[in-house]
Amino acid sequence: MSALARWCLDAAARRWPAEIRDEMAREWHAELAAIEAEPGGRRRGLGYALSLLTSPPLRDRTGAPRGWAETTGPLAPAAALVLAALLTLAAGQLAGSLTSLLFSAFGFEPYAMTWLPALAEGLVTGAWCLLAGWWLGRRMPLEPAGRLGTATSAAFAPPLIASAMLIPALVDQDPFYLLSLSIGLLVWVPAMAALGVAVVRGRRRALLAVPLISAAGAMAATLPMVLSSRDGLSGGLRAAAASLLAGSPTPEYTVIEDGLSGRAFYYLGPWAITLTAFGVLALAFGIAALRPLPGPAFDFAAAGAAGAGAAGVAGAETGVGPDLARRMPVVVGVGASCVALAVIGWAYTLTILSPAMPGVSATAPMPGGDGEIYLWVAELRWGAILLAALAMLIATAARRRALAAALVLAAALVVANGVLVRAGAAGAGGLRLALLIGGLVVLVAWLVARGPLAGTQSGAAPGMGGSGFGAVPGTGGSGIGAGAVARVARRRVAAAGVVAAACAPLLLTQGTPGVNHPFLPAGLTLTTTGLAVLGVLLAAIPAMALSRRRVPTWAAVALVVLPVAVVVAAGLAPVSVDSEDTGNASFGALAGLPLAVLVVALLRRHRERRRGRTAAVWTLLVLAALPGTVLLLVAALFLGQIVPNLLFATEGRGYPADGLSIVPGAALLMAAVAALVAARLDGLPGRGHRPGPWPAPDPVRPDPVRPGEAVPG
Repeated sequence: MSALARWCLDAAARRWPAEIRDEMAREWHAELAAIEAEPGGRRRGLGYALSLLTSPPLRDRTGAPRGWAETTGPLAPAAALVLAALLTLAAGQLAGSLTSLLFSAFGFEPYAMTWLPALAEGLVTGAWCLLAGWWLGRRMPLEPAGRLGTATSAAFAPPLIASAMLIPALVDQDPFYLLSLSIGLLVWVPAMAALGVAVVRGRRRALLAVPLISAAGAMAATLPMVLSSRDGLSGGLRAAAASLLAGSPTPEYTVIEDGLSGRAFYYLGPWAITLTAFGVLALAFGIAALRPLPGPAFDFAAAGAAGAGAAGVAGAETGVGPDLARRMPVVVGVGASCVALAVIGWAYTLTILSPAMPGVSATAPMPGGDGEIYLWVAELRWGAILLAALAMLIATAARRRALAAALVLAAALVVANGVLVRAGAAGAGGLRLALLIGGLVVLVAWLVARGPLAGTQSGAAPGMGGSGFGAVPGTGGSGIGAGAVARVARRRVAAAGVVAAACAPLLLTQGTPGVNHPFLPAGLTLTTTGLAVLGVLLAAIPAMALSRRRVPTWAAVALVVLPVAVVVAAGLAPVSVDSEDTGNASFGALAGLPLAVLVVALLRRHRERRRGRTAAVWTLLVLAALPGTVLLLVAALFLGQIVPNLLFATEGRGYPADGLSIVPGAALLMAAVAALVAARLDGLPGRGHRPGPWPAPDPVRPDPVRPGEAVPG
């Protein structure tokens, strides 16, 4: 244990600047020896070493990264590229629907053709990829690394994009198809990475090789088909040729033997067009990264002064300095409460409501099919997980790893949800088990969030905590300034609030005809309405707490009461039991997008305008959000074919024949919108993330700010 602790200290020291590395290692080893000399010191010493190894970096007074951040780039650009790839899958589905409608309008049958619709869909998707890759590459390029230098974005874009391209195989839950796509991507990824590097370094004629590489990837994907054929090598080659050229499947894929269905046959030739479109995304991202838009990195140390200077532009603001310390407990309290309630709602839906659906299906009239009730409870499970993750992001908004904590919570609950659904957890025992698992996951996520942001700049070692707000004159905290903490907290609250406000009321769009309502579990409607109300409260209250301007009491009450009243009235409105109509609960979804606009209005720094003009502009935006909800629903339907299929795959189920999934697609779309909102929340351009040339760090003092020392300016 002692040797492991010393190895961790040495590894942590190697991540520090060379000029102070030896000094830091000597200090840490001396501290470790002192800890191990005490009773039970070896265990505590290992914890001390691990905390140093995994701690986030310090930043000096200029905002220059120290420690880990000097050798590892931020994760946001990589995550944004993966999100863009997911949206590209949705864009491909939308393009397929549009081209199908276009062909039908001209009297062609798209189902009777293969290549022409695939080419048309590929052109539309490729146009999206070109625009998305160029836009993202200029604003969020990957950090240059090692010998690759400026070609880093082009080299690492293909493997990041490939992670999203495997989703169709995961959704189909077919290991054979997953193996085929994986082999194809093993050819496509390194070839596209090498091609991207060559193009970025000036060999633009290499762009002509993109279709060839994509065709090679599609051909490689047929290798399992060739080797696994029951008709030998010749039969496998015939099947591969049919797959690539859109021919008729060979007999082994069409003959049904002994009552068993035939093998699934996949057309991999058109997949080459999909690979070409994603290649355009990777290349556009890599080329655009050569010309990043100007924009400095977020300057923590100057944030306090920037907040004060911005007051002259936007008027007096609240939520900075001592006022921030007073308001953050409200945000943390609301976020933590919503985490608990969302986890309880997830556990109750999973173990009480979901197992009751087969009984409802067996006894209720079910005009039109019973798939809609299974989709209803599935969306409640996923919606509760989404709200729990967003609430964790808000509860940890002023902590160092808030986003990591939210992602850990979401991923762990999705896995737990899939395992418990497969295991058939039900009843009181299943509820206790789900609550226990949910509580443990929440605890782990909270620990992942680490200490407060304001504690990372004190004289203590990283990861050892901090003294909170207001300890350093001139910065408003023991580490980064209170103005900087307010900025970070507002951005996180805004992102989570926008998604929660827009998506939670959409749970009310799920329903079933009135004739089925007498057979539904008593808690189904209450849980649906309760989760929608939870999302409204999660969005509204933290936004008011961190608002840049003081919100009058009457306005604060109206901001909470009105959307809650709309959601409750719509969700609990009685439905005629003699009707096949689903009722008016869907109208409650109209409260979501306008509330999201109000959240942004509260947290955004507004430009100086004539008196009343800002209020008029945002009032018009709120009114425009009402019809915008319809557009969000339509977009969510197209996007919703990706995420729900993947979530159903984790549960070992398939998409129901009846019903339409809304919330997962809307969450995917609103996540991109929320990222843009957060980037522009302070009225800054929000372009680029890479820092400019920082002043050279002091080799003696890694932290130029000491307690009691004022920061110039």
